[in-house]
Amino acid sequence: MTILGKYKLLAATIAILVVAAACGTTEVIKEVQVPGETIVVEKEVIKTIEVPGQTVTTEVIKEVRVPGETITVIKEVVKEVQVPGETVIVTKEVVVEVDKIVEKLVREVVVATPGPVDTDFYITALDPNYKRGGILRTANNGPPSHWDFYVAGSITWHGVMQSMYDKLLRPDHRTPEMTIVPDIGTSWKTNDDMTQWTFQIRDGVKFHNGTDLTGHDVKATFDRIAFPESYGEGLASPEKVFWQTASLKEITATDSEVTFDLEEARSSRHMMAAFSASGAKIMSKADLDANDGNMKKIDLSKVSGSGPFKFVEQNADRFLVHANPDYWNPNAPYLDGIETIWIRIFSPEQTAAIQTGMIDWTIAPAQADIPKLQGTKGLQSAKMYNPFYWHVVFNSNRAPFNDARVRQAAALVIDPGALAKVMNQRIGVKFSGGWFPEGLGLEQYGADVLATQKYFRPPTEEDIAEAKQLLSDAGYPNGEGMPVIDLPSKAPYAGVSELMQAQLLQHLDLKSEVRVVDVGVWRETKAKGTFDIGLNNAVYTVPVPEVFINNITGTCDGVPCNGNLGKFQDTTLDALFEKLRYAAQADRYDISVEIADQLEKGMSYFPMTSMGYLPMYWHPQVKGFAANGSSWFGSIETLTKWDHVWLDR
Repeated sequence: MTILGKYKLLAATIAILVVAAACGTTEVIKEVQVPGETIVVEKEVIKTIEVPGQTVTTEVIKEVRVPGETITVIKEVVKEVQVPGETVIVTKEVVVEVDKIVEKLVREVVVATPGPVDTDFYITALDPNYKRGGILRTANNGPPSHWDFYVAGSITWHGVMQSMYDKLLRPDHRTPEMTIVPDIGTSWKTNDDMTQWTFQIRDGVKFHNGTDLTGHDVKATFDRIAFPESYGEGLASPEKVFWQTASLKEITATDSEVTFDLEEARSSRHMMAAFSASGAKIMSKADLDANDGNMKKIDLSKVSGSGPFKFVEQNADRFLVHANPDYWNPNAPYLDGIETIWIRIFSPEQTAAIQTGMIDWTIAPAQADIPKLQGTKGLQSAKMYNPFYWHVVFNSNRAPFNDARVRQAAALVIDPGALAKVMNQRIGVKFSGGWFPEGLGLEQYGADVLATQKYFRPPTEEDIAEAKQLLSDAGYPNGEGMPVIDLPSKAPYAGVSELMQAQLLQHLDLKSEVRVVDVGVWRETKAKGTFDIGLNNAVYTVPVPEVFINNITGTCDGVPCNGNLGKFQDTTLDALFEKLRYAAQADRYDISVEIADQLEKGMSYFPMTSMGYLPMYWHPQVKGFAANGSSWFGSIETLTKWDHVWLDR
């Protein structure tokens, strides 16, 4: 019997199991007898979540073992959603064979099928007793040095600008499941081999200046993200990583439709992360063209989006938006406006502001203040887990760090566990995993074991001696002849760079300068190569290392990938990541060991953390945000559209 023949037999069995398990969470171990062999479904997890007006069945993962081979079948994103006048069904299966991946579309992906206006999907408050009106008061870093959110992946921009824009798709923050739902893209479909995604664009949407939003504006937005060079040389785009790793070929558009063509298929999770990313806010093509894609000096009263809130003013004290009276969603917004006071996150002032009621809601307080906030009477809280892959990157493109021996020497004396502790004074992170974050099924270590591993442990006498020898072999005996090392840092994390500075001086007598740069140009500084050692963060919303780690170490179309800020190149490493991309599940761990060994040889960077979390606090009058005490996985910047939040005061 062929592999696919075995799969068809299994699929019939799975269909019965799905019906049987549809009312709860079930773990099933099932043996399927076929002539001469036994196929074992080792584990099946089917979870049904009830939310008002919706039934959502989440991921089903099955591993099937047959003699001499492993097939992993993933029925990915299986959902049936009831909305007024329609039923939405999404079903896709991925069959991973021994040497290749076959993605089979079981049914056409249909979400919020277009129809009369009253059947379109609209975000609403879940509480039927909502109130309208009032100004929500928040706090955020600012004012930033510019307004181009396309070049910045920080809440400093997205925290205040998200409410003024719409996106193609969006996470639904009303429940912790964070289901991807329509925004400007009302429906989408794919071709048979999953290399083409076509979106219908919501009709009747207008930018704040009164012009119509069309598919051409959506294309221009994603061109700015995925192909920034099409607007001019030197434009940054942190979220280009989604599209570079998705092998995006081109984007085409009409007034009512946008199509994304890929070189090869990618998983639904990968594509949903790209379509709903926080930086993928839709801007007018005319405005992008008028500014050559560089939106740093735009006038927000003239250049804005189509979102539920419109810009009013910003000054040295605050950022103010008011409800958009012409918003396309008839339900939203519920608030009259949002006032953001410029108070730094991670600061004592932020803690005092939320404790005293000066602000209604805040995120990312200093870790030391969390016990105090947890003990504040009446204050509610939630926690968002972020896939933070903080790492220290070396500039492999200029001396002295173009020599792997110098990079290895520095890595031997810098203690990443100590760096993570300093980071934890600001933001919650987890030191664990090693080259691969925990939970990916690859080579990993818990924090205790990791702290005993070479390059991850506090430097030993042997490590320091080896580092000195490496420097000598590279032509820098006792550090002689080494230039002053440039350590650029943004202000909140300067302490991490200062600790690296101290360790390099203490153990190798290497001198360095911590250069604090504005958060608005922090990533651009590294992208331009004007640094020696820099702290960096890859957010692995697509949690496979052949995507996010490969992008920070590898080449794309013959040049360093968008995330490869150190301009490191290693054809052996590229080949290993390509091997991992198409490997059977049973082979992935062994390949990860090979990759870890190769990463250690090249030492283009070394990781500090494998996960992060951000607590948020609010007063009880803030409704429609999240359940008190809840937690979920996602991106902080997408929280702040505020269109389903209301105030009970």
